[in-house]
Amino acid sequence: MPVEMIKKMIGSECTVTLFNEICGISGILLEVEENWIKIEEKKRIRIINGEMIRDISVEKYR
Repeated sequence: MPVEMIKKMIGSECTVTLFNEICGISGILLEVEENWIKIEEKKRIRIINGEMIRDISVEKYR
């Protein structure tokens, strides 16, 4: 997982697509630490293992 590249997107609205899911997880990218990312959805915060991520798309990039 390209941690340094993903850290540049912290605070951005994004959609994370996992290998085992068809639709993505949408929310704000909060934090990246080692092989884990933290996403804030509307009603919860998810911590996702980087090895399960297929791709990340960013709607707003600052």
